[in-house]
This record gives sequence, C-alpha cells and structure tokens, in this order.
Amino acid sequence: MKIALFADYHGEDRIWPLLEEALEDQRLDLIVFAGGILESEEREAQWQQVLSTGKAPRKSKTADDEDGVVDEIAYREFFVNLSGFGVPVVFVPGHLDSPTSLLMETLKGFSDVYNVESSPFKTGDYTFVGRGGALGPVDADEKFYCSKERTFKKRFASGFDSDPSKTILLVHTPPISSVDLDTGADNHAGTKAINDVIDKLQPAFCFCAHAHSTPGQDTLGSTIVVNPGSMYRGRYALIDMDSRRVLFPTPLKV
Repeated sequence: MKIALFADYHGEDRIWPLLEEALEDQRLDLIVFAGGILESEEREAQWQQVLSTGKAPRKSKTADDEDGVVDEIAYREFFVNLSGFGVPVVFVPGHLDSPTSLLMETLKGFSDVYNVESSPFKTGDYTFVGRGGALGPVDADEKFYCSKERTFKKRFASGFDSDPSKTILLVHTPPISSVDLDTGADNHAGTKAINDVIDKLQPAFCFCAHAHSTPGQDTLGSTIVVNPGSMYRGRYALIDMDSRRVLFPTPLKV
C-alpha cells in the first residue's frame, strides 16, 4: 500500500497543479492529511495566549455567518482538490480547523473522505486511529481546537481495537522527537502525552504535523514517526507501507 502524507495546507491553493503533476505516476492507494486546512491570525493569537497563560479562553460569540461561509468554502475547495486524486482520504483536523462541527457538516458531501477522530478507518491490513487539534491546558473548540493531555490519553487508555503492529496513529500535534520543532528558534511543538501513548501501545506509525520547521522521520521504540512538512511550503511524504520506507520528495516550488 502506497500513501501520500500531507499536513498544514493553510490555504496555499497554488500547490494543487504542482501536486497533480508530481503525483501523476505514483499509483497511490490512500491520501492522509494530518490537519491544518485553515489559516487564521486571530485564532492563532488566541491559541498562543491560552498556551502562554494556561487559562481558558474568554467566552465569545460563535463565529458569525459570514465567517462560517468563508470557512465552509475553504473546507469544500480543499477536499474537492484532495479527493480529486481518486483515492480515499483519511484525516484529522488541525488546531485552527474550528469549530469542528462546521468541518464535519461540510464533509457530508464527500463519500470517500474520513475523519478518524469519529471512527477508525481500516484499509488492507492497516487501521488508522487519531486525534486532531493541539494539546494544551484546555479543552476548546470555538475559535481554535485543543484538548487537554488527559483528554487525549483517555481516548487511548484502553488501547487500540486493532493489532498495534498494523495500526497508524494520526495526530496533528507531534510527539517530542526530532520532528517537533515549530517555526521560531527553540519552539518545540511536541507533547509528552503522545509519547506516552506511543510508548504504551507501539503503533506501527505515528503521522503528525504542526511543527513546520522539521519535516522528516524519527523512531520511538518500534514506532516510525513521520512529519511530512507543510503543504504551504511544497512539502509532503510518500510512504510504502509494505517496506516501511518513507520518502521526502524535493519540495515543490509554490
């Protein structure tokens, strides 16, 4: 089984014709996206404030109808393009892809796109399980999407309902590893709760995102951790599941 792994699109629509050409002869079986569809300075600023203070965000009005329409159009255009490669799409939301209710409502028009937060996705010998958004001090899903570490760990407390050696953990936030450096000096996006789940359950792969500065792969125990890099920078990964080989093509010139 051959997979194309993407993350952190952030509205970079110039990538599509370049990807179409790059993937034309790849004979993919599946596309996987580790979150990060939207780009919002306001949501990012609120997330950074909560991250620095550890306090829950102030209650605010739900995004107005105009903002909702803009986001819905962005979601729809993204999945039209991604599903246009003719293979199933598996994903989790990013921390700016909020509220997730709007995202899921938009997905009703796509029969071959699967959010593995909602339920596992099995293809061939492998099962995808996942959790999107950021991990931090609060559970939030209004202006940004975040879960407490204990919320994340509780989701996998009883293990996987599949053979760990044939399970792929799909997350937006990376574990602490060599692929967790975010934009900005010494700003690490990794979260130990994800390491704890990996250490305990040892999935075959952990696909992650959110750390824009360190695309690549690492190994935690028997788990191969892959950060494909940011789509908006022209980066992605190709993975042969049978040989467990990960390739990082030359970044596309967006």
